[in-house]
Amino acid sequence: MNKHEYLIFVRSITSIKRWKQFRLWQRIRASGLFDIPWYLRQNPDVARSGKDPILHYIKHGAADALDPGPNFDTQYYLATYPDAAAASTNPLDHYIRFGRIEGRRTRPVAGANWGGTQRPGTYVPRSDQQRPAALKARLIAFYLPQFHPIPENDAFWGKGFTEWTNVTRATPQFDAHYQPRLPADLGFYDLRVKDIQKEQIEMAMQYGISGFCFHFYWFNGRRVLEMPITQFVENDAHDMGFCINWANEPWSRRWDGREQDVLIPQSHSAEDDLAFIEHASGYFRDRRYIRVGGKPLLMVYRPGLFPSAAQTAQRWREYCRNAGIGEIFLAYPQSFDTADPAEFGFDAAVEFPPNLGKFSEISASMPALKSGFRGRIYDWTELARRSRAYSRPRYTLFRGLCPSWDNTARKMEAANILVNASPSLYGEWLSNAVVDTSDRFADFDSRLIFVNAWNEWAEGAYLEPDARYGYAYLQQTRDVLSAPPAADM
Repeated sequence: MNKHEYLIFVRSITSIKRWKQFRLWQRIRASGLFDIPWYLRQNPDVARSGKDPILHYIKHGAADALDPGPNFDTQYYLATYPDAAAASTNPLDHYIRFGRIEGRRTRPVAGANWGGTQRPGTYVPRSDQQRPAALKARLIAFYLPQFHPIPENDAFWGKGFTEWTNVTRATPQFDAHYQPRLPADLGFYDLRVKDIQKEQIEMAMQYGISGFCFHFYWFNGRRVLEMPITQFVENDAHDMGFCINWANEPWSRRWDGREQDVLIPQSHSAEDDLAFIEHASGYFRDRRYIRVGGKPLLMVYRPGLFPSAAQTAQRWREYCRNAGIGEIFLAYPQSFDTADPAEFGFDAAVEFPPNLGKFSEISASMPALKSGFRGRIYDWTELARRSRAYSRPRYTLFRGLCPSWDNTARKMEAANILVNASPSLYGEWLSNAVVDTSDRFADFDSRLIFVNAWNEWAEGAYLEPDARYGYAYLQQTRDVLSAPPAADM
């Protein structure tokens, strides 16, 4: 870059920065929350300088914990709402765009000790209800094990990398964009701490979830991120179900948009088929392993990557029969592959939203969309709406749903984002899936529904409690699954 190009580059950055600052100034002025005369009285040095008081608050005042008016306590707001502080945005602007809608406080209640964390109006606290005595269907939540450091991630992404590394770097891409998404009660956990998974299990069971489907990483005998699964099995004090979903693709940088960079290659062969099933069958023998019709459920992420999925399935079935396990039940999530599972020699497919067909893009309608944004934005409510009129599948298909979706934490300006998700519509979607599943499967054992996911924080797809909604999605889950069955069910 020569000097002339460098100056143009610097000016463009300055221009963008000034435009964002001007938009921020406009929002604060239009809000009616900035009391100019009061601010000047409280800060006579600003009055003497002749500077614009709102601009002073934007550039210096908020950082110095000055208040924009008598009804907004800057220090209180940041100390009370950690997500506002973590967002690294102007606190008054955060309230204007998010806090006001969520019913957050702007100053302490008279006489109250405000040292503790306050929750927004959308936050649902943990219930004291016990585990449901009976369920209408079995809800299985996909579980990401990448919440503890491993040597591979240290080498690929930097020392100490976990999924939280992505989550905390997310920034809003438009007005009212819910980022970053921060955890509530479980915090930024490390799965090496066994008590964390114990709490996850207890929480999931309390809210009616029947099992976790662990994403499983096997690369020709090399196993990555298996510790949380083995830890789950070793804890014999619970009776929550589990199964595995083999992510049988190469490990690449697809998460951050660089799929061509392969970190760990994956190759398939008859020998590897047998080596894999020999290892996986050890899990099948566990009393809590999820079964369909008495058959252990094995999920494979992309059966289309096998040279011949039907031959692989046949090898696995023969091995399990000879090993004394008996018949197995093979299924795959419809993310990349959408064929009839019989074409792969499989027994069933699983819906894997948001991969449920095409949607109309609404990026252009988003307010104050970030100038560098090159991703795509869709309406999550379309997913819930489609559940009101399910089409009858031609083959065994288990319903799936996602509480939300937003991979800004991984792809930043190139993210795919679904807006307008809500706990109530998620509850309706789950209710519709329960009705459809109950209509198609007479036996409870086959009434499986999958949710994407329990803890995909960097994709904005999780049931674990967060700082905005708390246990709202989990409460909807419990209410739907444990509700008394309708008269016609």
